[in-house]
Amino acid sequence: MKAVAIFLALAVIPVTRANQQPARGATPLTVTKVPSGDTVVISGVGRVRLLGVRSADVRALRFGHGSSPAPQPNTDGQRPAPPLISGAYNFKREQPSRAFLQKLILGRTVRVEYDPLVSNRGERRAYLFLDDGRFVNAEMLRTGHARVDLTREFGHEVEFKRLEEDARRARIGIWISLGR
Repeated sequence: MKAVAIFLALAVIPVTRANQQPARGATPLTVTKVPSGDTVVISGVGRVRLLGVRSADVRALRFGHGSSPAPQPNTDGQRPAPPLISGAYNFKREQPSRAFLQKLILGRTVRVEYDPLVSNRGERRAYLFLDDGRFVNAEMLRTGHARVDLTREFGHEVEFKRLEEDARRARIGIWISLGR
């Protein structure tokens, strides 16, 4: 029985690793969607978060219950009348990170690399490289379109901190209004 359990455990390991990292010489991987400033969807891989990068996009400010159905008129005289005006205000959020990432990577061929320091349990996080060799994660920081995500250790942490600080000092991207 133990031998069967060990065999099954060892048989699962290669399948898991194959799902995490594409083999060298594999079919080119294409970015099909950019749902946020630090997440992409890649054909054959699925949803991938950029490792070490946190989007600078601002969440929408929302008031009210815009998805609730319109109030029905009062016909029984027992209940108070509904308000004349109802609904929600939704101030559109700023998405500089997403817009830049879409322009940079959407529809392009990429290479995906996983960091051995980071466990990919749950959410898949990786480094992305364009077919021309550009390091997408670093490019987001260099151009000031993202912040360094320090919620976990990763191999390029020192480099990413330096790139963020350089963008901050140069006042580019999200850092343009710093100190004004």
